[in-house]
Formats: sequence, C-alpha cells, structure tokens
Amino acid sequence: MRASAFLIVTLMIYLPVAFLLSQRPGADANILSGPFVQYENTHAFIVHPAIPGAKPDDKDNIDQSTLQLYEDGKPLGPAHSVHRDVMVAGQGRYSYWRYNGTMLLFSTSDNTDPNTNGRTYSVADPNAPDPYRAQRRAHQAGAAQAFSGERIK
Repeated sequence: MRASAFLIVTLMIYLPVAFLLSQRPGADANILSGPFVQYENTHAFIVHPAIPGAKPDDKDNIDQSTLQLYEDGKPLGPAHSVHRDVMVAGQGRYSYWRYNGTMLLFSTSDNTDPNTNGRTYSVADPNAPDPYRAQRRAHQAGAAQAFSGERIK
C-alpha cells in the first residue's frame, strides 16, 4: 500500500513538471535587452539576439527567417523589410539578417526610441528547431524507466 501511495504522489508531482518541460518557450522567452544602438540617426535600431536554432535572412535567402518581433506582446512588421525602409519609414519594420553574426535591425511601432519608450521587445521563432528537445526526451525516458521499476544502467 505504501509503495502504490508513493508512486501516485510521485506521479502527481512528476507529470505536471514533465508537461511544463515539454513545452516550447513563447515570446516572453527571448526578451531583448538594451541598450539598442541607433543606426545613423534613423528610425532603425540594432541588436544582436542569440536565438538558438533561428535562421536569419542572408544574401542568398532573403525570406528564410521566420523570426517574429513583438512590442509589448504585439507582433511588429513587416518582416524581411528592406533596410532602407526600416531606417526611413520605420513603423515596426524589421529585418533579421546574417551580417558579422546575426543582427536584428528594427524600428518601433511609432518610431520612438526603444531605450526610453518603456516598452518590452521580444522575439520568437516558431520554426526554429528546439535545441533542448533531446535533453527533455532523455529526461522523460529516464523517469519513465524509473517509474516502471526497471533498473537504470
């Protein structure tokens, strides 16, 4: 009786934790932190985000990025904007580009300075491969094996 009660309590704790670990991070997971560098006194700002698995656009694939930029949780865009349009027109345009690493050239929705406007900027890439998937699967398999009563080698 004690063993089955222990197993039930353990599963009640483990299953919600395993579920949470299996979920991909949302837009809040990649909050961009300043200071954001203004590009040549234009509406454009530059940040170099580290987004595991995200593919930036480059000269050979100008529409491959699926990165989405958010301002206070609301999507900005259009993405893949010509850099000159980001600089001159602004209004939320952005480009995630490979240049000396990766670079996000972006503008705010109202062309204000993201360093002082009080808004939060974040990014998400729903099509980026999950770099932690293998670790979560190994953890889940090990826990399942432990609960089945088999010895772990």
